[in-house]
Amino acid sequence: MTGAPAPSPAALLDRMRDEVRRSGFTFVSGEATKSLLTSESIESWDAFAESWNDLGADAYMADGGGYRRRRHAVFQVRRGVLLRCEHQPHFQSRDYNPLNGGVQRWFEPIGVTVGASILLRDLIVACGRLIAELELGQENVHRIEVHQFRIEHHADEEAFPTPEGVHRDGVDWVCVILIKRFNVSGGTTSLADMTGKEIQVLLLADELDMVFLNDRRLAHAVAPIRRRDPRRPGFRDALVITFVAQRRE
Repeated sequence: MTGAPAPSPAALLDRMRDEVRRSGFTFVSGEATKSLLTSESIESWDAFAESWNDLGADAYMADGGGYRRRRHAVFQVRRGVLLRCEHQPHFQSRDYNPLNGGVQRWFEPIGVTVGASILLRDLIVACGRLIAELELGQENVHRIEVHQFRIEHHADEEAFPTPEGVHRDGVDWVCVILIKRFNVSGGTTSLADMTGKEIQVLLLADELDMVFLNDRRLAHAVAPIRRRDPRRPGFRDALVITFVAQRRE
């Protein structure tokens, strides 16, 4: 018996659009996400994922934790072309991040090869198409922040993908894509409405599993991870892409 055929990109984006309109978020399996990528993107996956082995330590952890590594870059879309901006800090107010917000955080930049990769471009373009449909073409995405995260579980501390707890990012749209889970349990993603009521718990378990959400409508958090085998390393790698839209008058 064969499984159901992969959806066409148009059909998948239609489903994602309808789910985001209805519930504020959509979950897409890794196999379905591949339908949004070119064959060249898929072939470049191993090298893309390997770059998570070269992330710098996050030096801005107010809880003193040494479990998070990351890189960061900012992009813009101009006349349909994705352009990388000059390296700049990441900033969140304490209204959105009471733990680590309120300061300009200078993370190591995403590598040139990763930042220029066709895989990253395809993911951003797909999200941009979805946003255009959600906003009926009334917005043009003009600021895109890309974050590579690795959360490592060490024996002497807990490892929190979102140490600030349930939060919003202070943007318009958020896309979280799992790159790899290795020797860890936990790490479920929870989504809550504006009253704080939890509406969904899901697990990004496989490569390219994706959740896309309306940050103006929902808050989110990721549960701590823990190594399954304490004798081996354990980590969770994720790609987070946030979008701020420029509204037309």
